[in-house]
Amino acid sequence: MDKVPYLLKRDVFSDEELRLIFDELQFLNNSYLMQPPENSGSARVDGEVIKNNKGVFLRNVYCREDASSIIRLLKDKLEQYVIEYSNVHITNLNAAGTNELWFLVSYYENADYYKPHEDATLATALFWFNKEPRKFTGGDLTFNNTDEFVEYKNNSFVIFPGWATHSVSPVLFNGGAVDKTMSIWEREGRYCVTVGMHIVPK
Repeated sequence: MDKVPYLLKRDVFSDEELRLIFDELQFLNNSYLMQPPENSGSARVDGEVIKNNKGVFLRNVYCREDASSIIRLLKDKLEQYVIEYSNVHITNLNAAGTNELWFLVSYYENADYYKPHEDATLATALFWFNKEPRKFTGGDLTFNNTDEFVEYKNNSFVIFPGWATHSVSPVLFNGGAVDKTMSIWEREGRYCVTVGMHIVPK
């Protein structure tokens, strides 16, 4: 296959939906919930941590999915877009049959990155968010085996097969390193909500 069969959407959520999402992101982005990868034991290849960011799985926060605006709103968009994604290429057809989703909220600050890797999913969906005006560059997605580049933009969605090797370029703030005494909303970095899509026998 010469290209990764992915689907990209821009301007996904309304202003009111974005307000609900950012309210929840602000709640989640604290040192008790958001953990660096070395603390979670995730994202390792041959023992090496391959990313630098913070994250939290929403299943570890909520006992009910409907308590999360992020989960509710993202699931609605997935229902709309998965059929379109399935039609991009014949290899994507099984995505419409996924019956288990996991949600990971990640936050990237200055020089945070994710090295090339594959996902243990049937398909992976990414939702991107940041406060406007954006105060950083980078955070772009690359499909490394095919040299395809997807520019990071706020309020965007991309879905692709889990087997596609991909990476995230470093997030860089103008003026150098982030002042860690600043609040989350003063720093205003890059958020990504990853939805891992699986088919689990029932």
